[in-house]
Amino acid sequence: YKYKWGCYHPERTFDSGFSNTIEGFDNNQGKVVWRKAGFTFDEDVQPQQNLTFGVFGPDLLDGPGGVFFGLIKNTDKWIRPSFLGQTGYKSFCVDLRDNSTLTLSKDAMILDDDYIPLTRDLNRRYKAPVVHYIAKAAGFIVNGLPLKLDDRTPTYVIFDTGLSGMAVSDELYQGRNLQARKNREKSLWGEVSVSFQTKAGDEVELSARKPITTPLGQDTPWTKFKGNLIVLGLAFLDG
Repeated sequence: YKYKWGCYHPERTFDSGFSNTIEGFDNNQGKVVWRKAGFTFDEDVQPQQNLTFGVFGPDLLDGPGGVFFGLIKNTDKWIRPSFLGQTGYKSFCVDLRDNSTLTLSKDAMILDDDYIPLTRDLNRRYKAPVVHYIAKAAGFIVNGLPLKLDDRTPTYVIFDTGLSGMAVSDELYQGRNLQARKNREKSLWGEVSVSFQTKAGDEVELSARKPITTPLGQDTPWTKFKGNLIVLGLAFLDG
């Protein structure tokens, strides 16, 4: 595939040894061709190495509209390797506050207890093939009203820099619809905040105003998972 922005040059790639796959992104499905090419972020820091990556076909590019650089690192062995998982980096930092930067490090970048603990439950307990960046939500408030979370089942939050707004599981979406109609609210998703407990025991919030919000629908393939999922995108991570 060739696209006008020139980020993929097929003549510089070679066969990866992996067969083509059908992948789903943003409720679209399409073919992905797995190729290999030399790559490095900075040759002064790390020499170039041959990495496997997926080339998206028109069915996928015409949906979200871009070539994806995923930040997932750990994957199950039976699926294709992640791009970042082949590089040897151990941690990264996405800072969108002023001059947007992505910092990669081969050492740990968190050195104290001021952080939100992540969990691998979706991978370990519910067989998700990749290790998403997931935390357990402590609270979920929309337009000043708490949306009740079932204490018997977990509510997981996936942090996703490839998403603009927010996506929520169908149960949460329908529950919010009923709440808004009952209170005759003008905006369904006006002021949204999600709270978390840090490792140190403090509470922090991520918030956004009128984030584009959609139900997850068929994007939740883990049939044995009975909790709720919230996917937070750039609207919550920008600043």
